[in-house]
Parts: sequence; structure tokens; C-alpha cells
Amino acid sequence: MKFPDKRRQAGFSLLEAIVALTIFSICAMALYAWMSVNQTALVRVQARDAAVRDGRAALATLELVNPMSEPEGSHKLPGGLEVRWNSNVVVPRAPGTGPAGSMLVFDIALYDMNVSALRNGRVVASFVVRRAGWETVRTMHDDDF
Repeated sequence: MKFPDKRRQAGFSLLEAIVALTIFSICAMALYAWMSVNQTALVRVQARDAAVRDGRAALATLELVNPMSEPEGSHKLPGGLEVRWNSNVVVPRAPGTGPAGSMLVFDIALYDMNVSALRNGRVVASFVVRRAGWETVRTMHDDDF
């Protein structure tokens, strides 16, 4: 009958446990740093996404604005967004003409509109958009066609 060797040890030594915990701690710190960087990037992306949404809402608001009759102004939108603009003439006012050269009922001009979208008094988006302005100044008669 053989007796077990008492010099063989079963399990981990204290040194092996310390080394394993050190390796685990280093990996956990690297993982935490990676997660922190990703969280920061996510916050930045969400802020940029909100700014793009606000800019699109401002641009949609300008679809209803005629820069010739409202060269500057502001609109408050639901959700706390305020859209402000001011216009500068790029091409001065001229009589409108149709494709065949006939006079239209409108005078037209081209404007650059400087637009700012504000949320809680802070600018979240600003851009310049080029828009045509118009004003009805003539009437069309059947003999004008």
C-alpha cells in the first residue's frame, strides 16, 4: 500500500492568489476606462443629435418665412426651442419674369438668412440659408397671357 506524498500541495498558494487578483484588477481597470470613454462619446453623440434635430426644426420653420416681408424675427416652437433670423440681400429686388420672359405678378429678391436656434437662451445650432423673397406688386389680366 502506497501512502500519499505529503509534499504535494492541493489548491493555490497565497502568492498565486495575489498574482491572480493583480491581473484581474488590471483588466477591470482597463475595462472601466474603456467604458468611461464610450460613455463620454455617447453623451457627445446625443448632444450632437439634439443639435441636428433643433437645426432641422429651425429650417422647417423658415419654410413659412418670406424674407422680403420679414427680414428679421423670431419664432418660439413647442419644446422650448426659439428660432431667430436676420436677412441680408444678396440679389436686389427685381420684377419677376417667367420662363418665356413674361412679367409675373411678383417682385423677387434673393436673401442670405443667418439663423440661430436657441434652447434655454443658449445657441444650439446656427447656419446660413439662402432664400428667395417675394411680394405681389402687379395683377394678372387675361390679356397678359
